[in-house]
Amino acid sequence: SRIIGGTVSSIGRYSYAVSLQDSQYNHFCGGSLIAPDVVLSAAHCGGVVATVAVQRHNLNDRTVGDDVTVKYEVLHPQHDPRSTDNDFSLIFLSRSTTADVDLVQLNKDKSVPMSGDDVTVMGWGDTVAFDSIQQLSDTLKEVEVTAISNAECESYQGQITDNMLCAEDNGEDSCQGDSGGPLVLASSDESGDVQVGVVSWGIGCANSSFPGVYSRVSA
Repeated sequence: SRIIGGTVSSIGRYSYAVSLQDSQYNHFCGGSLIAPDVVLSAAHCGGVVATVAVQRHNLNDRTVGDDVTVKYEVLHPQHDPRSTDNDFSLIFLSRSTTADVDLVQLNKDKSVPMSGDDVTVMGWGDTVAFDSIQQLSDTLKEVEVTAISNAECESYQGQITDNMLCAEDNGEDSCQGDSGGPLVLASSDESGDVQVGVVSWGIGCANSSFPGVYSRVSA
């Protein structure tokens, strides 16, 4: 998924947000650093991750941040690629990052987020919703969306499981290239941010009829 609308984030504000890259250093998915050598991402991003770029606000500037190669990936054992249920992966790095980052906290409370809570998603994904060309962002962008209950996410007609959560937008959303990235309850600073979701799927981007769907971290 991609960030449609939104704003460029402050450098270092979301240092736990990482870029998953192929062997040519091309960004294709996001992730979050949950340990110095472990990244949480989406299962559907797996298989071709060669390098993880840590603390690189501008992906074009490889003089900043840390490139760490991938040791191995583990998909959620109950991941269903057809329904996209349990769309989680853990990416184990070849070493701990040397970058000075704050690890994101993972939500354990199944009642969070509540319907109506403002949550923040970030990534380097596509920036234009209604075009056929993927226009990735060079810099990390963020957008605030609103969590809704699974019952309110009825436009998907029964496709939403208890392991998913939905968030709606006002013409702003995550989209292609943001998949695997974190959805967080943002605090006053990143050390207090709590990750509640992983960017997973949706119909279109910034589509008022179809909210964005995230894997629920507390599941």
